[in-house]
Amino acid sequence: MTLPTLTDMMSTDTVAAIATPPGTAGLAVLRLSGSRSIEIASAVFTGADLRAVHSHTVHYGKVRDSHGEVLDEVLVSVFRAPQSYTGEDSVEISCHGGTLLARSVLQALLDAGARHAEAGEFTRRAFMNGRMDLTQAEAVADLIHAQSQQARRASLRQLEGSLSEYIGAIREQLLHIASMLELSLDFVEEDVAFLSNEELHAVISDAMVRIRSALESYGSGRLLRDGIRVVLLGCPNVGKSSLLNALLGADRAIVTDVPGTTRDFIEEALLLRGVLFRMVDTAGLRDTGDTVELHGIARTHAMLREADVVCLLSEAAGGEDMLETACTLAELGKDDARLIPLFTKSDLVPAAERDRLRGIGLPVSVLESGGLDLLRERLFEVARSLHDTTEAGSVLVTNARHADCLRLSLAALQRADDALQGGATEEFVSVEVRDATTVLGEIIGEVTSDDVLNGIFSRFCIGK
Repeated sequence: MTLPTLTDMMSTDTVAAIATPPGTAGLAVLRLSGSRSIEIASAVFTGADLRAVHSHTVHYGKVRDSHGEVLDEVLVSVFRAPQSYTGEDSVEISCHGGTLLARSVLQALLDAGARHAEAGEFTRRAFMNGRMDLTQAEAVADLIHAQSQQARRASLRQLEGSLSEYIGAIREQLLHIASMLELSLDFVEEDVAFLSNEELHAVISDAMVRIRSALESYGSGRLLRDGIRVVLLGCPNVGKSSLLNALLGADRAIVTDVPGTTRDFIEEALLLRGVLFRMVDTAGLRDTGDTVELHGIARTHAMLREADVVCLLSEAAGGEDMLETACTLAELGKDDARLIPLFTKSDLVPAAERDRLRGIGLPVSVLESGGLDLLRERLFEVARSLHDTTEAGSVLVTNARHADCLRLSLAALQRADDALQGGATEEFVSVEVRDATTVLGEIIGEVTSDDVLNGIFSRFCIGK
């Protein structure tokens, strides 16, 4: 017996889910999608005949359970196929907020014949019904999870189709030359070439340049989406945890006078002027025989390798000597553009010494809030330099899956060009070009397996 796939179920089932977060709120919204949406909604709703109303209209009435008991006064919105989010007949019910009430309305819909939706099933149906391609569907999830204004803007651009258009244009160009190569194989005995080697090389080279350009944006795109990781690094008791708490405006890390208090890293989000930073407090660097502390220091070095920016902390009273010690323990040089030397506890040294240290790094004092605004400004400047490739109108890759596909397509095109330059027949060149188009098709969903789709839509919440 062959079990039906989720795709098979989507073609026949009508699904329902609560689309708003659980908990007490002013409103809750439930969604229905599928061929029986309007019929099922009509079975629990009184106030208007939903089967007779026009699309994109809203109606007031009451929802009743399977026993006829009134659950709530609601507003019902009707969307007829294909002009709906999913491309199917859809209904949205807006009721009063509250976990119990929303679940009661959902149960009434399930009792009337709906199936509970899987995670991301509404957006998956929109993709399957051609309402959006795969990059746009992924952008929906990114938009929901965006933690900064920059991430929101990047997700919205992708939702509007900027990446889809860019990838689609490259793919169409390659499909054309692949077709010409395969057509010439049918006329191999007549020695007919539909494209010269020079023309093929020009098209392949142009596609490679455009793919490289998209790949180069991934570094900035990843930072926009996931945030800039800033590692606070230094010797024990230098003030890393105090600085983290001061920047966050909350007592997130434990602060004591005992060196080695932080044994593991602590990561917290910090939003500065619309830019997301991930601040990481780490175990202090020093020579120690404490087994637990050694594990913490090992994790510090691991976090250092993943850092986008490093704030290297030294006590102002120790000056350059302490900075050099911290650099040595961290195996760091001081010429890294993403390295910010900080001299902590600057309130304990004379003003003249603070002025001298400013030529090397940034003096800060958590006790007097000295230098914290300058540090925030410095972090923002570094973020701006990291995001230089995200100017308006340029393609921006934020998704690791997309970047992997672009790398694979670029490798296939390089093999195609090498084969062409090496005098290989059209058949060998065509195979590599086809491979490139297949991988590009995986980005936008033209060629995608169920496993890939399941992985993508599992990121979505129920009801979206």
